[in-house]
Amino acid sequence: MYQLSLLGDGRANEWSGLLSQHTVWVREHNRIEEKLYELNPHWNGERLYQETRRIVIAQWQVSVYKEYLPNILGADAMHRYGLRLANTGNWNG
Repeated sequence: MYQLSLLGDGRANEWSGLLSQHTVWVREHNRIEEKLYELNPHWNGERLYQETRRIVIAQWQVSVYKEYLPNILGADAMHRYGLRLANTGNWNG
């Protein structure tokens, strides 16, 4: 059994979906960090971690706003509250 401190969230032992999400995002982080290191070998560990963290958070946000929220809230609520993703560029609201 995993130690609670290694999982990052006490609910991981109660809900296997949370454990799988943690695993996917940690692996994605490591995959991107390896690519960034190949492109920027002069970056130190902290810089690699922070840049990768920004990318993974952006990926997670797109997933939430594009896949999860529309299914939970519906298209009308997404439009009403300005939660839809822009097709190009960045959100500026």
